[in-house]
Amino acid sequence: MWPFHVPYRQYPVDKLEAEYDFIVAGGGTAGCALARRLSESGKHTVLLIEKGDAADSWLNKTPLTSHHFAAPDKKHSNVFNSAVDPAFGRSFPLICGVGLGGTTRINGAQHTLGCPAEYDAWGQEGRPGWSYNELKPYFTKSENWIGATTKEGWHGSGGPLTVRPFADFFFGCAKVAAQAASDIGFKPIADMHSPLQPYIGWNKMQYILGADGSRQSSFRTYLPKDFVNATRNLHICTNAITARLQFSKHVGGASLRADSVEIQSTDGNLTRVVAAKREIVLACGAFGSPQVLLLSGIGPEEHLKNMGIEIIRQSPGVGANLQDHVFVRTVYNCPLQDSFALVVKQPWLMLRELFKYLFYGTGWFLCTPVEVEIFGKASHIGPDGKPTAASAQDQDPSSPHNRPDFAVMTVPMAEPDTPGIDPSKGLFGQTIGIMKAESRGQVTLRSRNPTDNPVCEMRYLSHPDDWHTLRTAMRVSAQLCRQMQANGYPLEAAMVPSALDDETLDAYIRERVETMTHYASSCRMAPESDEFPGVVDPSLRVHGIPNLRIADASVLPNSPAVHPQALIYAVAEKCADMMLRQYSEL
Repeated sequence: MWPFHVPYRQYPVDKLEAEYDFIVAGGGTAGCALARRLSESGKHTVLLIEKGDAADSWLNKTPLTSHHFAAPDKKHSNVFNSAVDPAFGRSFPLICGVGLGGTTRINGAQHTLGCPAEYDAWGQEGRPGWSYNELKPYFTKSENWIGATTKEGWHGSGGPLTVRPFADFFFGCAKVAAQAASDIGFKPIADMHSPLQPYIGWNKMQYILGADGSRQSSFRTYLPKDFVNATRNLHICTNAITARLQFSKHVGGASLRADSVEIQSTDGNLTRVVAAKREIVLACGAFGSPQVLLLSGIGPEEHLKNMGIEIIRQSPGVGANLQDHVFVRTVYNCPLQDSFALVVKQPWLMLRELFKYLFYGTGWFLCTPVEVEIFGKASHIGPDGKPTAASAQDQDPSSPHNRPDFAVMTVPMAEPDTPGIDPSKGLFGQTIGIMKAESRGQVTLRSRNPTDNPVCEMRYLSHPDDWHTLRTAMRVSAQLCRQMQANGYPLEAAMVPSALDDETLDAYIRERVETMTHYASSCRMAPESDEFPGVVDPSLRVHGIPNLRIADASVLPNSPAVHPQALIYAVAEKCADMMLRQYSEL
């Protein structure tokens, strides 16, 4: 009762137990979900280790004020530069979430599942348990749908994550863009959850947002204070990092066992070694999980030798095969009232939006700028940027030939210092991205210090197919804007390519390509003998180490055409399910 305040229960490094049944390293998107599922029965002791804090102020709960690009202090963002890419002559800023909830604390909350063919291809390639029908229960388990009920029943109810659509458009430019997308030949996708809907078309975005408009991070949904404070078998250690793992040989020496975790406080003052009675799960993300393995002596032999690290197990796939979605931006002027720039010109309107948010849970504080997204396939686009006629086979979402490879997203904002804009008008931007990259980068160690960020060689657009896909997407975006103008909407080009030939587009792309922050596949699920060597098996166990798993974006066989957070929740739910079944709980 006020004025007394019960704090969120956390354990410093020096107060941890000597041993837990399960240790989860990383309290981000997947880590919070894993900790909840492994501990909620009360049968297993669980330790969750997180580098950041457990702050949950009003600023942290509100989508706009917690979003990375709008947050005042960036306290929950780790931003560091990639290695300089010689193809572009520059590095790229990489952004990861910090604190319980990880990137779900700072992202745009978009919720897309992907077409069935994405996951059926995984199953057909020798990954039992990862087809669409086998993954679908984990998508729905995490979800609490509060949109219109669909007769097909493709949505979950009662899960931790509130998922919702919005019937109306928040920004006028998005409404005009949706009509233009239909006019140039992209069919509307009625529900991105449905496996019966073609996945090539345009959709009105669905979001992970509370009924009251609050940010639904994995921290706030899976590990709320009332659950954590009442669950004595779950210990959460914040402001601490997983420095490395320690191993021993199984009886007979056939395989390794991950015995314990070396935990270090972020201030460097405390270090503990805590044992895992049953299993350790890495959930440190596409950069962090390979870094922990490398620091622990699991990885490519040559790199470990160069770093002076004892080789515990040779694993060439650790850190390799890093993938990401990349994009370029274009910018137009539009009517001021249709753009987020309106609140810059008329700041008092922010009070109006704050009122709408506080009393009705709606308005611009929901931070829903990506309202319209076109998913397309480059091979089905004509030279004019319009989709070609699609047969029934072309529209089958279960066919691997119909997986989209690019996206065009519309946003009612842009950088206010963009050259060529009219500052008296609104800003309409497009995010034009590759959703099925063929290029692959690499994660390696910068040093043996676990607090140093790893070296990330992104190698964007190093595969020629990616150039073709991105050029095609840019022609689609140009056609979309031409159609908006033809429909009578006053768009004026500010930052766009001067022409649409390959040479001009390539120059524009080379100067402006950037990351969509969807890092994945650096510890991919595949055999070690694969063309692109894998690190984990279909049970998410690290090859050769049966009690060590990875459950985060790093295990994805390839980066699928989705905003990945819904998929990462499903990976975590599936991993927890497999673990609990092994220990006879389910």
